[in-house]
Amino acid sequence: MATVQKTSRNGQSPLTKGKILDAAVTIVDEQGLQALTIRKVADALGVYPTAINWHIGSKDQLVADASGLIFEALQLPDDKAHDWRDWLRLTAVGFRESMHSHPNFAVVIGNQLHSSLPALPFVERVLRILNDKGLKGAALLKAYNAYVGCLIGWVSLELSTRGAAAPHGEDQLGVLNKLDERLYTALTRNLPVVANKAFMVRWDTGTTNPMDDSFDFMLEAVLAGIAESIKQSTPQD
Repeated sequence: MATVQKTSRNGQSPLTKGKILDAAVTIVDEQGLQALTIRKVADALGVYPTAINWHIGSKDQLVADASGLIFEALQLPDDKAHDWRDWLRLTAVGFRESMHSHPNFAVVIGNQLHSSLPALPFVERVLRILNDKGLKGAALLKAYNAYVGCLIGWVSLELSTRGAAAPHGEDQLGVLNKLDERLYTALTRNLPVVANKAFMVRWDTGTTNPMDDSFDFMLEAVLAGIAESIKQSTPQD
């Protein structure tokens, strides 16, 4: 049976999964997710595509493993150095900063429904923080889903990009300026406030037009809801 080529074509050091994923992240960061292919990674590393397949498998697995590096690189705060609210706040800020460093992975992170091994330490720590504050059962599930769903969904939406068929900024602003004030009273009245700053009426991605104040507001609202749930779950004297 023929062996798979696992070393580079120019005789450099043996190929590893880590090198493959680093190359994949670089390609996605520089050229976008649509540019990532097995062959392009192989060319970047000077190996044959079969070597990438041997280490990784399919392109879908390559994308999933590369995006998992975002969670792998996330530095989670020390549980004992912060109270639960500060820990969740710092973790959320850290995750958003990581995503802003690799914005082209936003669509992948937001679409991942399956268990990802690099993300499991994040899952474990969030559950533990909430558990230690007395949340369990349905209350734990609701708090966890609210925090993780709002965090990952919000950042993914913030970093979403304009589709090929979407109008450019000036064209979109022109459409908004022509709205019938009788039908869109709130939108036309508040257009200077929301244009290119609010979801669904913006055209610049969060990489160039970050939504810091809105993120902080969302995060504090979620933490306030979790605090109320903790209060309700705490036995009263």
